[in-house]
Amino acid sequence: MNFQKLIFFLLIITLVCSCNGSDKKKPSNGEYREFDDFFQNIENFSGNALVAIKGEIIYSKSFGYASRELLAENTIDTKFRIGSISKPITAIAVMILVEKGLIDVNEHLATYLSDIPVTWKDITIHQLLTHTSGLAHQSELVETKHNLTIEETFEIYKTLPLIQESGVAMNYSNIGYFVLSILVEEVSNKPFDTFVQEEVFEKLGMLNSGGDYPNQLLMQRAEGYEVNVDGNVENADFDNMLIKRGAGNMYSTVVDLSKLGKTFTSNILLSEETLVKMMTPYATDIDMGKDVKYGYGLDIIQNDSINMIFHTGGVLGFQSMFFVFPERGIVITACANTTKLNRDWRTDFQKLVYNRISKTDYNKL
Repeated sequence: MNFQKLIFFLLIITLVCSCNGSDKKKPSNGEYREFDDFFQNIENFSGNALVAIKGEIIYSKSFGYASRELLAENTIDTKFRIGSISKPITAIAVMILVEKGLIDVNEHLATYLSDIPVTWKDITIHQLLTHTSGLAHQSELVETKHNLTIEETFEIYKTLPLIQESGVAMNYSNIGYFVLSILVEEVSNKPFDTFVQEEVFEKLGMLNSGGDYPNQLLMQRAEGYEVNVDGNVENADFDNMLIKRGAGNMYSTVVDLSKLGKTFTSNILLSEETLVKMMTPYATDIDMGKDVKYGYGLDIIQNDSINMIFHTGGVLGFQSMFFVFPERGIVITACANTTKLNRDWRTDFQKLVYNRISKTDYNKL
């Protein structure tokens, strides 16, 4: 008799849990067939995509191969080079040091780094963060040398003239963010990658992200590919990540990048006051469009209907996207290990996702 009562009790518990689970049912990938179709209709596309709302993943999908030679398919854990999405991560690292009282964004670079050219001494940290420092985007001399160390790269950068007066206008600069990585290292008294790992990645639970280097063995790494002029896919050329440190040297997964979005939808890393500074539009990013502004490591679009921060990335063989709608907790991220695709899929995918989820009541999630 007691045994029968126990079975009856367990049955009731099971039914209750089942009912509660159905009330909280979240959309499945099958409900977003148009997202699948979007990527399947891009010729030669290979990569991963993910959409999260309020920390919950509502869509994730892998396409194509991490290694075409080995027929190893991309999985949700595949690691991709994320190019310039490294910049918001570097900016976060700088702002962590600002909150620690070790950096003032309005101070000159010369306050923290002594061995710099005279022409750099009036550059402020704010100008480096907003690409208004006057430093060049990159150096062809550096790009053609595959064996340069970080120290050798910095010495070459210091020989380059400014391309415009500091503080005048935005000129996108990988060199500026490389210099910020030197600044973080100097002020924190830790290697740049160690500081980012401890203060950003570990605190966000981004356990599959880091700085990429030429001789590093990295499990579940995607190989990079290019589409040539004949439309055929071939291996991308070698790319020395050392010369892109702080600007484009990092790798990650789409899951980890969705966790990066928590930086801008919560105070897990930075205070509200600091986040406002990062997401304030300071300059016009004319390369992205006349309506796109730039904050600290972030492109920004703000108008009556949308408040969005984002960054795209691209290095040889890889393209990536990271879009966040802070007020709604929406994070859209995707990484591809094939470049020279036939359209700007990153902006198109963001628009598709936003239009689709705007029609759904996600307050129930």
